[in-house]
Amino acid sequence: MDFTSPLFLGNLVSLIACSISAASGYVKSKNKTLIMQTIQQAMSMTACIILQSPSGAVLNALSVPRNLLACKNKLNFPVKLILSVLSGGFGLFFAVSVCLQRQTFVLAGFLPIIPTILYTVFLDTQDPVKFKLLVIQMITFWTIHDFLIQSYTSCFFNLFQIIFSISAIIRIRKEQEAQQNESVKQETSV
Repeated sequence: MDFTSPLFLGNLVSLIACSISAASGYVKSKNKTLIMQTIQQAMSMTACIILQSPSGAVLNALSVPRNLLACKNKLNFPVKLILSVLSGGFGLFFAVSVCLQRQTFVLAGFLPIIPTILYTVFLDTQDPVKFKLLVIQMITFWTIHDFLIQSYTSCFFNLFQIIFSISAIIRIRKEQEAQQNESVKQETSV
């Protein structure tokens, strides 16, 4: 095995990035999740560069300021619009460029564009369950992208992030149910 090959190095960087990403799926706090995803996305950008997915790299790069702005509650409509247009424009530019360069259609470059834009638009949702569902939707498309660019460690860990996010949804719903049951008990005892 060649430990200096782009495939090995890209997967090694992805392994580190996705360890952080998978753990973020289990965190209930939105801000902590966003901070962990920001670190993961910076590293994933590097892995995409190594594994020759320029659209994946640029989408990850644009996700870093998006998440930082979201943590500071500064992700307003004009900022979302600018980031969405940049994500769509640069994502399409690099995806089409790769297709032209390789003289064939390359699905991987197009896959993460729409979910990245949707994630940007709906990132400020206050409902923790809807937020986790948004994460699951985005990660599903990125998992297919990662498989196609041979980032197998990302695929593996993305599946874990989906599982952890589903687990967090179950925990959140149980807590909400318990709170509702407690409210009903208090109302009936009065």
